[in-house]
Amino acid sequence: MVKSSQRTFLVLLSVVLVALFSGLFLRGMILKNFQDYVEGERSALVRMVSSDLEESYGKNLKWDRDAAAGVVVRAMRLGLLVKLVDAHGNAVMDSEQALTLLPADSASRIRATAGFNGDDLVTDYRSYPLIIGTENAGRLDVKFPGTGRTDAFTSRIGFIVLITVFLMAVSALGLVTIISRKQAGLARKSVPAADDRKSRLNTGSPVAVKENIFGVEPALSMPGDTEEEPASIPDDPLDEDDDDMQPLAGDSDRISKIVKGLDGLARAQALRGALQPQLLELSPYLNNIVEEARQSFPGSDVTFNVECGNGLSMTADPECLAGIMTNLLDNAAKAVKHNGTVTVSALEKGDQIEFAIRDTGCGIRRKALPHIFERFYRGSGDGIGLGLTIVKELVDACKGTIAVQSTRGKGSVFTVCIPRS
Repeated sequence: MVKSSQRTFLVLLSVVLVALFSGLFLRGMILKNFQDYVEGERSALVRMVSSDLEESYGKNLKWDRDAAAGVVVRAMRLGLLVKLVDAHGNAVMDSEQALTLLPADSASRIRATAGFNGDDLVTDYRSYPLIIGTENAGRLDVKFPGTGRTDAFTSRIGFIVLITVFLMAVSALGLVTIISRKQAGLARKSVPAADDRKSRLNTGSPVAVKENIFGVEPALSMPGDTEEEPASIPDDPLDEDDDDMQPLAGDSDRISKIVKGLDGLARAQALRGALQPQLLELSPYLNNIVEEARQSFPGSDVTFNVECGNGLSMTADPECLAGIMTNLLDNAAKAVKHNGTVTVSALEKGDQIEFAIRDTGCGIRRKALPHIFERFYRGSGDGIGLGLTIVKELVDACKGTIAVQSTRGKGSVFTVCIPRS
């Protein structure tokens, strides 16, 4: 029995080591897939901008600064800083020049919604050639803002996975140790019982006997004992089918959504100590955000409305406020099924600005309402349960409050109150 417990310990220890190395392998795969995903997203954005520039050049076989400026502004809305250089190495247009051609309020909104900051200036440009037919039309230099944040997030995710695997391995090792000690204790208890039976046999104490074709031999049970079937081992409840426990590794899209959601949550938490308040004219600012939300649902029959008086303004971080509005608009539009409306309103309430996002969608279940701001809580739909968590973090960063009212089948109203200055 002692040797058997030792063998069990070695087998379980081997399983723990295999699980540890598997976790390290999984960590490497997650990081690689995330990096490949980021590179793929960047390449797709560059192809879109390059295609627009090549189309502009192909019309007259020369660069038009005004047309190039329009493409550069669209690139900034996609989150890119760009420089356009002709075939002779002369600068044609870049992001800063393109912004100077726009009205001041439009340039300010683009800077705010694009989310550029001082850290973006230390990253390097990547060069992409612009080839039209067989002619070299120049090159496109692209800078990807947020590279430092992406690298930091990658390191953070790798560290979290590594620590999680290590803690699981330590816990499993402790469990293996406890099991092996219990088995050793049972083995020690069984030895005196066996010695007692052996002494009864040697001293002639009555024991049950059974016949076989070779004669008579002592039985293993004492008189009066009955043979019993071994108790059946209960099924592990984790073996039952459970939709919430399906393996995640096979769902690459969901992993990508979770990674992007965690990155958004980390950025929201980082804003708490790094707000950059600006004076915002709310009517054009909200109209710009709603227009971007409308473009995110092409072909949809959802109607977007803005209710905000002219002249209403506040001092707030534009990136933080845009994150709140964008997430709430996205949730509201997804809740609306057919010919519904999503309305954003802003009005002054004392020293605060009250924003309300109303939808005529399906509403939220009553039992889900207390949990909608919790991480990874999903009431319904195909989300990952981080959107409203990010909204709550951003509202807290602005020292504001958020509340929700919802009626099943009629819609929901999210109310956000933020100090005016």
